[in-house]
Amino acid sequence: MGKVGIMGLRAPGGSWDETKELAIMADDLGYSCITTGESWGEDAFTSLAQIAAVTTRIKVGTSIVPVFARSPANLAMTALNMDVMSKGRFFLGLGASGKLVIEDLHGEKFSKPITRIREYVDILRKAMRGERLDHSGEFFEISRFKLRFTPHRPDLPIYIASLSPPSLRMTGEIADGWLPIFLAPSRMDAAVAQLKEGAESANRSLNDITISPQVSVYMTDDPKAARDRERPHISFYIGGMGVFYHQYMHRIGFGEEADMVRKTYMDKERGKAASLVTDEMVDATTIIGTPQECAGQMEKFFDAGVDEIRLVLNEDTKKGYEETIRHLAPFIN
Repeated sequence: MGKVGIMGLRAPGGSWDETKELAIMADDLGYSCITTGESWGEDAFTSLAQIAAVTTRIKVGTSIVPVFARSPANLAMTALNMDVMSKGRFFLGLGASGKLVIEDLHGEKFSKPITRIREYVDILRKAMRGERLDHSGEFFEISRFKLRFTPHRPDLPIYIASLSPPSLRMTGEIADGWLPIFLAPSRMDAAVAQLKEGAESANRSLNDITISPQVSVYMTDDPKAARDRERPHISFYIGGMGVFYHQYMHRIGFGEEADMVRKTYMDKERGKAASLVTDEMVDATTIIGTPQECAGQMEKFFDAGVDEIRLVLNEDTKKGYEETIRHLAPFIN
């Protein structure tokens, strides 16, 4: 089996002391990474700094931070300092987010996200190498400055969350890893082909890219209830997070279903939209079942070419998180 990490460790209403206890447990049990993203809640970096401070082996990373929310120089300072503090355990996950978040929360114009990510990565690579951040691009003009501390390493991994064919080709060309969401292992060939095309255009191979999807997991003996809990999550992305996830569902064979979900969601019938997410859509992208059944479903991801799964736990309490982490641990080593 490949590597298994955890995306997010905050049980609903849980304290940071509890989260740190869960992080120590995951570290001790051999999970590969703990990641956290940014939307409109807690920021990712201070959260990961707390986790890095109480763990020793497990990787910590973002999944994702949007490239419209910070300047590239600020992001470089933060990411490289996290790598110094964690002694080389940090990786940086980048993404575009969506127009709604970028314009209505951050007050920035959502424009040409692929170009912007390219510029960010170019500037970040210079910072890693200890070079001046000189850059002349469509978004950024930077001159004279370089960071005033020595990076832990010159090749901190950069992962990109991408869905569309152009962004997948870019990921293959310039990134160390790919952070997909709603990856369906039986329907991922087209996306992997785009990654490979981008990699080969830069004289790289698919082996240079770590494929690390974020996958919801429900450890349960009641799969129907689990599917019903996951449906609103999928419908929110299809209907409420711009066009990218809607278009993605078309590309993996759920176009007709996604059209109905999106229309109903945009008509503000949120409950009905969730009910239109089919069992097949849930089962294709989600891990549900007993610990043994979850292990078998994880294996399908690895058989399809995934290198690392980042499990999104869906428990209501810290105890539920502990039980899932502990019961799945025997299957990750």
